[in-house]
Amino acid sequence: MKEKLTPYLKNLSGLPAIAAQYLATTAEPNACDLEYDDPLLEDEHEVVKGLVHKYPNRALIKVSYQCAAHCRFCTRIRQIGTNAGNLTATDVSSIMEYLTRHPEIDDVILSGGDPLYSPGITTQLLEQLRHIPSVNVLRIGTRLPLQLPGAFQRNTIKELLSLIDETGKKKPFFILLHVNHPDELTTEAMDVIKLLRQLRVTLLSQTVFLKGINDEYDVLHDLYTRLYHAGVIPYYLYHCDDVNGIGHFAGDIAKETAIATRLTATLSGIACPTYIIDIKNGHGKIPVPLNFISDRKNTIDFNGKMHEYH
Repeated sequence: MKEKLTPYLKNLSGLPAIAAQYLATTAEPNACDLEYDDPLLEDEHEVVKGLVHKYPNRALIKVSYQCAAHCRFCTRIRQIGTNAGNLTATDVSSIMEYLTRHPEIDDVILSGGDPLYSPGITTQLLEQLRHIPSVNVLRIGTRLPLQLPGAFQRNTIKELLSLIDETGKKKPFFILLHVNHPDELTTEAMDVIKLLRQLRVTLLSQTVFLKGINDEYDVLHDLYTRLYHAGVIPYYLYHCDDVNGIGHFAGDIAKETAIATRLTATLSGIACPTYIIDIKNGHGKIPVPLNFISDRKNTIDFNGKMHEYH
């Protein structure tokens, strides 16, 4: 995957947490360091171009393989930055036909690539998705507010946000911001978050544990406190996926569990994400047990004291 930064991120690249996420280094593996290119089996479950139907009641649409910047830890490192994922009008029609034939799909997630970085095709998709009766919930995952906040002044994005707001009147609509470190929450990024809060959407966040970048309690406590205060609900905290070429970002699960346990003990419930491992071979997102239950008869409270429970 080629290195790609926006001018905005280049100005922030003096911050270690930003540089480590986006700048290619000589230490970065060039060959396979892990077994899997597609551990989540998305390619295997792509029923028509751009549409992944892996779980019975929900589907993922890859709007494109294009992003404003390239995260070095991307799960879809095999695809991001290529034109192969660009959807045509015919592809969009095929996606809608499939969803119409499968009314069991009530929840659709737009991802990619970044849906907000490709506002034209995302607008086409939403214009049709919002009229499928069986699609009751819509979600968009994005990093654009953290990578190119100035883009939200563009007319194409303003028009897309207006459509999202209009759609949110009739269907629950979630925007999931991928944020990994407090350094990403600049004044510009926070202004975009304030803008998004004016829409009829629920703002959630997703974070990936990244070794040497954010695998510290104080870093994540600060991140989630600031997101919570900004009206963003922390949703998932992921262990880094087992993907070829990004294994150097994967941390120690025991250390991550200890951090997630401490976060749960000190943050408000709404401000604390669920620590997740997305099990390879498509088995799904599994919550990791935290260090509160010592065995089947005892539990450990937030102060480390053990209690018997029944």
